[in-house]
Amino acid sequence: MSQLKSGYERVFQHIDSLTRQSWLANSQKFWPHHLFHFTDIKNAKSILTDEALFSRQRLLEMRKLEIDIASPEIIKATPEMWKNYVRLYFRPRTPTQYRNEGIRPKDKLEYGGAHCPIPIVFIFDAKKILPLQSTSFSNGNLRTMNAAVDNTVDFYLSLPFDRIYHDTGLSRLSESDKKSIIFHRHAEVIVPEVLDLSSLKYIICRSQAEYETLIQLLPGQKRLDWINKIYTDTRSLFFFYEWVFIRKASLSSSSINFHFNPSSQESYSSLFNARLEIIEVKTNKRYIWEQKDFRARETLEFNLSNLECPDHYEVSFFLDDNLAYRNTYIDQQEILF
Repeated sequence: MSQLKSGYERVFQHIDSLTRQSWLANSQKFWPHHLFHFTDIKNAKSILTDEALFSRQRLLEMRKLEIDIASPEIIKATPEMWKNYVRLYFRPRTPTQYRNEGIRPKDKLEYGGAHCPIPIVFIFDAKKILPLQSTSFSNGNLRTMNAAVDNTVDFYLSLPFDRIYHDTGLSRLSESDKKSIIFHRHAEVIVPEVLDLSSLKYIICRSQAEYETLIQLLPGQKRLDWINKIYTDTRSLFFFYEWVFIRKASLSSSSINFHFNPSSQESYSSLFNARLEIIEVKTNKRYIWEQKDFRARETLEFNLSNLECPDHYEVSFFLDDNLAYRNTYIDQQEILF
């Protein structure tokens, strides 16, 4: 059994107390009981396959960092020691996630190219991680020199959760308050080297189409192992929903329909190199459609009349080589007869 902090019972009491605070919105009441980690869908596949979260340094050593969602500039400025920790947040929808979530054209990437095309949120049981002796906490953004870090219960109790959990607009605040809140919103829970998934409660996808994509990416047995913990964010609690992504995909033997996120006008005007790939399972024939200067408006439809065996195929859709959707279609009548 892992060693617990001295006075760990006070952590449990504080978690319960936070849920009763008047400044916490009803939609946030579940936050204190959970910890959050967001990453791209390809990294999520590796995490679920390995059944563990690894520190950045360990991932680099194992050559398992599929998609680097961090800004090169921010990583360079972050002290090296924190790269040896698994990093979780006290809250979803951090300022960092706002800056890199969604499929963006190359000229719209922020922070030196930070990009998380299909974000997946892992939600952990806070009461199983916070009391561990090996768990430490930061009061804000670890990239800055102002961040304080400690592993004691007293330090955890001192954290300014009214600012960490602040989730309304900043426009009416003073510049100093804005900086303070943004700093504290980045407060972290860090664990040395590796965190197994025994405390993982939920895996959240942004849309039904991205749920299908994650299921499709997982190897057969891992799909069965994790499917009961994978959900779609139907209440819009975990993502910002800006920029481009596929909300819904409809597959049949006659057509494929994609329904895109009705996002901002800037997103609508963005141009991508779009590519659709279809592989017929029976014949192994590959069909490719490509379009430069593609705008992801509301819907996109493909007629499959030219396929030889459209009753069973694999489909992948890309925007600027970023995977946006993947799934397999099987005509149920073919299974029955």
